[in-house]
Amino acid sequence: MFSFPFKKNKSTTAAYEEKPFFEKQEQVFFGRLRRAVPTCYIFPKVDLNDLLEPMSSDPKLRRAEQADLEGRKVDYAIFDASMNLLCVIELNEELDDDGKYLSNEAFFKTAGIKTIRWERQALPIFDQILRILAPFSTIAAPKPDIAASTVMRTQQAPATNASANPDTVQAIYSSCPTPSNIVAMSIHDIERLTPKQYIKTAYPHLWQRICLFCNEPMHLKRYLTALVIQGPGENRVGFPNEILLEIASIQAENERHLEKAAPRTTWDTAFINR
Repeated sequence: MFSFPFKKNKSTTAAYEEKPFFEKQEQVFFGRLRRAVPTCYIFPKVDLNDLLEPMSSDPKLRRAEQADLEGRKVDYAIFDASMNLLCVIELNEELDDDGKYLSNEAFFKTAGIKTIRWERQALPIFDQILRILAPFSTIAAPKPDIAASTVMRTQQAPATNASANPDTVQAIYSSCPTPSNIVAMSIHDIERLTPKQYIKTAYPHLWQRICLFCNEPMHLKRYLTALVIQGPGENRVGFPNEILLEIASIQAENERHLEKAAPRTTWDTAFINR
């Protein structure tokens, strides 16, 4: 008796069901990110090949470097209104053979892109997220026509006052995108140093910037220096003495944090000049 193989019915369509894009915890975390940077674009689960490209001019080396990016993803990529990549977020989970977390940070560091890492099993609350992403929280809302808004932005004359420039936050933040890991001041510390609140009352926009930068001492130092030192071609009136005194108090305290983080030499300073 002959048997014939059953032919598959090509008219039969496999059944599928919708797969949730986020797990419950991921969805909650994404909601916190949106609240922290409501005017930015947030894209989850992005391939590194879509964010980075090799700079090598050697075709063979370029292909090898491109292959290093294959299969790698970043949990979240955050863009501004003109689709400039501001930072990426990685949620640590996988470990390598040495017990260290697998990270894409080295790739992004060469491109000058800030990498923020949190534990997937201990995701930060909203206040913790806002503290880290504060420099991006005041970026202008996305425009419907990205190309047009980019043209308008490049045609605008640069502002003469660094504190009034809406791109000041991005410029300072992008100058040093890697977190310094230096113990920094808090907003409570800033308020303690300015009990009369002259800056907060007379220049609320400056106060807001100081609070944004206070968690990164190097950023705060650069911003405060830009406030009191007049650059080439600038003709600013200057600040009243009470404002300058408050700025000086904040600068002095901020320098203490930078000095604590400075590497110590093995030589005794008493013998350096002998």
